[in-house]
Amino acid sequence: MRANCSIRTKLISLYVGILTLVFVCFGLYIYAGFKTYLIQSLRQTLTWRAEQIASTFLPEIALKGEAAVGNEIQTRYAPELNQRVIRITGAQGLQVYGSSNSDLLPVARVQPVPDKQSYSGPEPSEVVRPDGERWEVIAVSRRMADGKIYTVEVGAPETDVSTALAGLVRTLIIGFPFLIGLAIGGGYILLGRALRPVDEIVSAAEAITLENLRQRLPVSKTGDEFERLSSALNRMIERLDESFQLTIRFAADASHELRTPLTIMRGELEALVKEPALSEDLAERTGNVLEEVERLTRIIEGLLLVSRLEAGEAQMRKEQIDLGEIINGIADQMAPLADDKLLTLQRKIKPGVLVEGDEIRLKQVGVNLLDNAFKYTPEGGEISLGVWTAGHRAILSVSDTGMGISPAALPHIFDRFFRSEQARTSRTSGTGLGLSIVQSVVEAHGGKVLVESREGLGASFRVELPLAKRQVTATMKRTEVEV
Repeated sequence: MRANCSIRTKLISLYVGILTLVFVCFGLYIYAGFKTYLIQSLRQTLTWRAEQIASTFLPEIALKGEAAVGNEIQTRYAPELNQRVIRITGAQGLQVYGSSNSDLLPVARVQPVPDKQSYSGPEPSEVVRPDGERWEVIAVSRRMADGKIYTVEVGAPETDVSTALAGLVRTLIIGFPFLIGLAIGGGYILLGRALRPVDEIVSAAEAITLENLRQRLPVSKTGDEFERLSSALNRMIERLDESFQLTIRFAADASHELRTPLTIMRGELEALVKEPALSEDLAERTGNVLEEVERLTRIIEGLLLVSRLEAGEAQMRKEQIDLGEIINGIADQMAPLADDKLLTLQRKIKPGVLVEGDEIRLKQVGVNLLDNAFKYTPEGGEISLGVWTAGHRAILSVSDTGMGISPAALPHIFDRFFRSEQARTSRTSGTGLGLSIVQSVVEAHGGKVLVESREGLGASFRVELPLAKRQVTATMKRTEVEV
């Protein structure tokens, strides 16, 4: 299963990964380069010292003797105190002078000097002591006037090099995480700014519904991919809006056109049923056809209403209405239906809950919800009807102890002509438009419909409508007095 991950997180992760790899490679390059520089510097120093000794002291061996020259070198350079090793060897590798620590050097060997030359260039080498300490050694050979060849070896430990490299490593270890953290913070800010149009597009897209398909996504005039994406999506929404409007108009026009022939058919069938010469069997069949025509008429009327509400073409009067009074009246009118099925109808209706809207349409909401509760609640069940206020909203609640709604059907109950499997198997009459009408009417009044249900344990519908302005003002005043 793939984990949900935002594009910002993916980009930052990729950015950090690449940046870390670059830093590591850069650190290795710096380390190798710095080490090479330090070793070369140490070798240059040792070469300069070896050449200085060869130029200054080797010519004096013939005049002063080996012992005197060795004493002068010891006095001037004190190699042991300066962590240096100096050794001078002559023919056949015989040692002319050696500092007390010269034993760490390998067996002396005379460096070859080409014929007709008096000097052999420096020969660098690395010596590893038994304790693991590394030393750099430079050997320089010279041919004296008497033909003798001497080799001067000067060495020094790599301690200073190791210390400097260790300091560099500590600096890199401390500095790189800080730089990476700084880069992450900067990258997060930059990506946030770069992806801000995406957040705006997402917010605007989530706000677009069937009721406001004319709304468009924001287009950032940046000339980048986000501008092209917004423009393309807006063109798609425009095409969807046109298709949706055509569908609504078609449904409304078709429903309107079907009303007249259905009305004529119903009139003719009603007249035919009343004919005295009609046989009993034919009268029964004609009555059945008349019932189906009436059912088809109700479907057409419901479809026409939903289409007009969705298109915003339905005429609704906006007047102040007592919602509790309307629901009480509906309950009184439908109480005989509850008595026929031995249903208990409980009312918790608060008086004076004022809303602004069309009384006929809001009555239709209450009738449809209560009718559904009666249909799908078995004998002996209980139906609860409530009206109250919550904040600036008026609440209408209809609950029952009926068959309930399955989780699979719950997301579709407000779809046109949708009837759940339980509704079909229970053989209750219905067109599948009742809840669609409820939702369309409520949304046309600026409200919303919520439903909670557990299969076999009943259902609860909750309608929320804005309170009338007068009642909102009165509620605010009461709140101020209580405070």
